[in-house]
Amino acid sequence: MELEKLAAGLKDTYPEGVVGERESLVALLMARGYPHPQAQELARALEAQGYAHFLPGERPRWAFTRRPVDLKALMRALDREYAEFVGEGDEEEEALAFLTARLEGDREVAKEVLEALRSAGYVERAYSPELLRDRFFFRFPEVLRLWA
Repeated sequence: MELEKLAAGLKDTYPEGVVGERESLVALLMARGYPHPQAQELARALEAQGYAHFLPGERPRWAFTRRPVDLKALMRALDREYAEFVGEGDEEEEALAFLTARLEGDREVAKEVLEALRSAGYVERAYSPELLRDRFFFRFPEVLRLWA
């Protein structure tokens, strides 16, 4: 499928995503040789099918995944369930384990999602006094409100 190949190519070329607002994805596709109407159509299709994800906020960017991901549902699960999931151990490994479980065992895509959220400023490592150790905190309730 063309979208799958395009998404994989974008992920390989831009592993940390593309900084910019919504128009930047169309501009990126046009720079790759697609005419404007086709670039707009591809951008919509990539987003609709879960290969491209716009992450608004302090560091707005487009993130790409090699396989379709329902990022809204994943972020809601993180917001609701991640705190109860965290136990003892390495904070990055815990976050990856949580994401991997929600992505049907696909650890590579879980890494892509974690890196995208980190690049957009939605993940920070901080000390948790309740757990007496460092952990990851996911902070994006304002984005969830935008998608509501």
